[in-house]
Amino acid sequence: MLLSFVLSFISIFLYFNFSYAQGIKINIEGLHSMEEKEFLYLLGLDKGEYIDKDVITEGIKRVFLKDIFDDIVIEKKDNNIYIKAKEKPYIKSINFEGNKYFSQNFLKKLITFKKGEKLKNIALKNSKTKIEETLKKHGFIQCKVDVKKECINSFCNITFLIFEGSPLIIKNIKWTGDKDEYIQSFLKLNPNEPFDQNILEEFIEKAQNYYEKQNIVGTEISYTFVNNELIINLKKGKAIEIEILGANSLNKGDLFKIIKSFFKDKIDDDIIKDSVNSIISFYRINGFIDVKVYPLIEKSEDILKISYIVNEGKRRIISKVEIKYLDTNETIKDDEVTDIIINRPDSYFNPDEIETDRQRIEEYLRTKGYYYVKVYPAEIQEEDEKITILFKINRGQQIKIKFLNFKVIDDILKENSIKLLEEFKQKIFNESILLEIKRKIREIYVKEGYFDTKMDVYYEIKDNEAHIDISVNPQSKRYFGKSIILGNKKTKTKFIYDRLHPKDSMPYNPFVLEEERQILYRTGLFSRLDINHKNIDDSIDIIYKIEEAPAGAFEFGFGYGEYERFKGFAEFSYINLFGMNKQIFSRVELSQLEQRSYITYIDPWFWKDLIFKSSLTYENTEFKNIDTKDILYKLKRYGLSVGFEKKFLDYFKGEILYEATYSKIWDVIPDVIISDIDIGEIFISGIKASLIYDSRDNPFDPKKGWLAGFTSKLSNKLFGSEINFMKTSFYINKYTELIKRYSFGNFFKRRLVMALRKNREFTYI
Repeated sequence: MLLSFVLSFISIFLYFNFSYAQGIKINIEGLHSMEEKEFLYLLGLDKGEYIDKDVITEGIKRVFLKDIFDDIVIEKKDNNIYIKAKEKPYIKSINFEGNKYFSQNFLKKLITFKKGEKLKNIALKNSKTKIEETLKKHGFIQCKVDVKKECINSFCNITFLIFEGSPLIIKNIKWTGDKDEYIQSFLKLNPNEPFDQNILEEFIEKAQNYYEKQNIVGTEISYTFVNNELIINLKKGKAIEIEILGANSLNKGDLFKIIKSFFKDKIDDDIIKDSVNSIISFYRINGFIDVKVYPLIEKSEDILKISYIVNEGKRRIISKVEIKYLDTNETIKDDEVTDIIINRPDSYFNPDEIETDRQRIEEYLRTKGYYYVKVYPAEIQEEDEKITILFKINRGQQIKIKFLNFKVIDDILKENSIKLLEEFKQKIFNESILLEIKRKIREIYVKEGYFDTKMDVYYEIKDNEAHIDISVNPQSKRYFGKSIILGNKKTKTKFIYDRLHPKDSMPYNPFVLEEERQILYRTGLFSRLDINHKNIDDSIDIIYKIEEAPAGAFEFGFGYGEYERFKGFAEFSYINLFGMNKQIFSRVELSQLEQRSYITYIDPWFWKDLIFKSSLTYENTEFKNIDTKDILYKLKRYGLSVGFEKKFLDYFKGEILYEATYSKIWDVIPDVIISDIDIGEIFISGIKASLIYDSRDNPFDPKKGWLAGFTSKLSNKLFGSEINFMKTSFYINKYTELIKRYSFGNFFKRRLVMALRKNREFTYI
């Protein structure tokens, strides 16, 4: 309704066409919650080209999808364009007046918006309706709710004026039907209280659950409220007693579950018959093909006893499945064939699946190109409760693709399609390859904007060869229109636009959208992303509807150790600083012997795909003798790391960092051996470069792949370091899934460090 009103209002100003040059001036008033660049982009006024009424109308529709405007007016004066935007105000406060019986907290849970959000009239209307309906259900049928808005500038105070009225009062509660004092105690309503239907419905649900647990089936509970008297009618169902006799081979618990699944609301002869058939099916699946089940029913006034008498018979196990190809006069065991059927060797014989198995074999051989294959009904032999199954098969000649005839209107992309079809010649013919041909040809046209391409594929088998005719009608070409971002609250719209491919006015290609989906999900900012389409003539607007995931996390823990005594940690992370996916991680560890902390900042989008990384570390530790508890020495260390990381190819990434460390060691007792240069204060700085190969399927829970890396660090006085050295290390990890859900890393690591200290020899570590 709002959109219709706005468009009608704007149509007054759009009786002429807009036309302007690059130098035209656009004046915008009232725009606060949206960047001007995005606003003009959605309106279609971001480029100096011919703009008409229809373009502006569609642009206004796009802008209103953002759901932040109440009104937009566009005028043209003196060859300039003037835009007046009226945004929805923010909700400053939410108040309730007039409520006496219902608390503020109770009413707040009923409204569908929060303080700080944009005010939406539909949300106000829905909240008003929900409050009225809820209060009436609680017995206040005369209630009425009005809404008062007090708006100053861009902020509104919302007040719900509650008129509760007088509730319907229960003067008397009368029970009819079967009496059950225990069930009556479930009811939390009393005389002289409001007639609350919510409480009644909770009572009915609780009572029915209780009866169901007591194996009482068919209970009916209803109520009426007449002349302030609540009448509750209880019709208690029958207690069911189930007994299974003769079931010695299968788990009785499974049988009871099968039976009880039928006894929910009622019991009759048809339901009992269905339960018997399910038990028989369960037995036959497990190899008891001669099973018989007889229900014995004993009825009394309050109890229905059903005894299932089971005659299991003997269990059949399949010892062998043979495949005999009649056209080769050869009997073989074909593992590929037997793996697709239910009745496999060493499994229980299930005669109900034998015909389905025959059909499976037939369909499987057709996928291998045996178009005229015939699988005859299985021949079954039994000896000493062992089953042998023989399938006789006439495969016929294997069919291959000989001719592929291609037709397309106006020869659009014909060369590309014919080139693709060459790879299918002489391939084995089956239904799957027809689908593959259609998929790949359609992909050629869809990638070039022919999204509505229609295709007909016909085939004919001649002289054991497949002749395929393909007819394509590309339809009209579609182009990408505007990209509209909805639902983001914390993430900047500009950040999302920067992650999308530049595609406006390019041929519409849905595969590009899937790439964008993966890019956005990899940021870790979004829990859900729906991509919808809106057709406008020959262009398609793309609507990205986003749900943001929690960006922050806080963890903490504490414990006790013999060496460190009491210890604990706290860790905080946030991955959406400034709404731009910039990330910060910090951790503090404390104990009676050490204090460690670090803070790391990462910008994954520093420049194109270059990642900026920086961190600060602090460590203050006392090293203690475990036996004597004496302090051996004390260490304090400060660290700084700054650098960049870049991914290239599919599995490689490189990293270069500047690292600086200031360390101080003091209070060293005489018996501790530490080199003279390590005692006191020392500053080390240098450059560290790394090359990493990572082909793991999942970096957090890998089941396969490799992780290998090579790191080299150079510390030199050129960087201000007091020590010169070079350190090189490499590592290799291979991940293999040994057991489902568990993986093992074959870890191999060697490190060679060459330390060159000032005026000293090489030291190998």
